[in-house]
Amino acid sequence: MRKTVIRGFFLLISLLTCSSARTVAAAQESDGQILSSKVRSPLPAYESLDDFGRGYFPRTAYEEARTQTQFDILNITYVSDGFHVPGLLIRPKAIGTRKWPAIIFNRGGNGDLGSIRDNGQPCVGMNTSCLDVADLYLIAKAGFIVIASDYRYQSATLKRDEWGGVEIDDVLNLVPALKSLNFVDPERIYMLGLSRGGTMTYLAIKRGVPIKAAAVIGGVTDVKAWVDSRPEMNLVNGNEYIDGFRNIWPDYEHRAEEEYRARSAVYWADQINVPVLILHSRTDRMVPVTQALRMAEALQEKNKTYALHIYERDGHPLPTNREDRNRMIIDWFNNAATPPSK
Repeated sequence: MRKTVIRGFFLLISLLTCSSARTVAAAQESDGQILSSKVRSPLPAYESLDDFGRGYFPRTAYEEARTQTQFDILNITYVSDGFHVPGLLIRPKAIGTRKWPAIIFNRGGNGDLGSIRDNGQPCVGMNTSCLDVADLYLIAKAGFIVIASDYRYQSATLKRDEWGGVEIDDVLNLVPALKSLNFVDPERIYMLGLSRGGTMTYLAIKRGVPIKAAAVIGGVTDVKAWVDSRPEMNLVNGNEYIDGFRNIWPDYEHRAEEEYRARSAVYWADQINVPVLILHSRTDRMVPVTQALRMAEALQEKNKTYALHIYERDGHPLPTNREDRNRMIIDWFNNAATPPSK
């Protein structure tokens, strides 16, 4: 009996020591701290893309991004609420002495769907990270640092993605990450969201993220209406990418409406206090254009600063109008940084 007690005593000491070590390690890490950065593997050759990828990018634009030598494209890991979250950083190789404006990019999808990290897999099917990286380079080359989060739901937890829940902190904590870089101008930080990333953008603004302006492409602004329009995705009960809102959100049976509205910017447009550029396609089959129209109407009612541009025919991320899309976004950000003349 005595040996058992002693053994239990030493086990308790061991557990306390391990717990103390974790506490010390956590105390040494702070939100936004960039723990690691590594040059991303080169983008795959254009010929290796599938039909979707080749349709998404013309060869010349993709090859420019693949062969460019002016920017470092880095896989990063940073701290958010104690989690080590993967992300992406695009920065010029020749930083110089100037302070660079920065864009926080909020990706679409959930869990691994829409992931931007380099997982070593071919860039085909649902794994479209190389297309996102090429797209972000084409924006960065206009003179921006770009940073993005892959959100905290990875590996064993990837199907527990709350879709606008606690992982919004992973977006907010990119601000201190940027401010820790001495070549970033903290007064010129902007935000760009795509699809679900549009929802994240509006939520970040609601939480008071210190940005000068935002742009949203194909953004979801009324989550319940969007889910109802895409029943084949079965986001409520779950699919191969997510366990389902019913199984993730607390007390779904009684609080579902509360959770939907909390993620739906059309219901709290009064809290959108930065200029927002809304871009959408009239023929978007992923997110109906009504999501953009309703958001613009809500912002109009609250006398907020916004611009709305609907393309007549294009895909969800507006690939056909990529050059015009990027020009509008860059002009929107640059104009927001320049005070109007008196």
